[in-house]
Amino acid sequence: MEKIKAYGVCLYKYTNDSVRVLLCKSTNSNERWGFLKGVATAHEEPVDTAIREFKEECNIDVTKEDLENFYIQKNEYKNIGIYLVNANKIEDLDKYFDNEILLKENLSSENTDVEFFDINNMPLIKKKQKNLTAEILEFFKSKI
Repeated sequence: MEKIKAYGVCLYKYTNDSVRVLLCKSTNSNERWGFLKGVATAHEEPVDTAIREFKEECNIDVTKEDLENFYIQKNEYKNIGIYLVNANKIEDLDKYFDNEILLKENLSSENTDVEFFDINNMPLIKKKQKNLTAEILEFFKSKI
């Protein structure tokens, strides 16, 4: 059986003394959060999946030019790859949010919540993204 491959985006923004990352809690999650991502369709490139799925999950457009570092976590049944995107590259980003929480009209039916979290105060992370998240957080911590 071929592994499922899912790709998405970690939208981040620098604050005065830290970094904040955008996470979602899916409708079938037990209080665990993860990056906005989804499964690749047949013959779809990872970058195209990440862009499409991010748009589907939060209504925010990103382009290939916006994508930065790529991280992957290989799991038994599903590999998950995440691209970083600096929030400063998104025009009028604030129109999608109220106090860093995604407005309901931009929320996909797959998620109950989408919001920014400080990298030093993260919620519970989905097991299939735990190592991936740790690696991304270490990258950000090395930059501040």
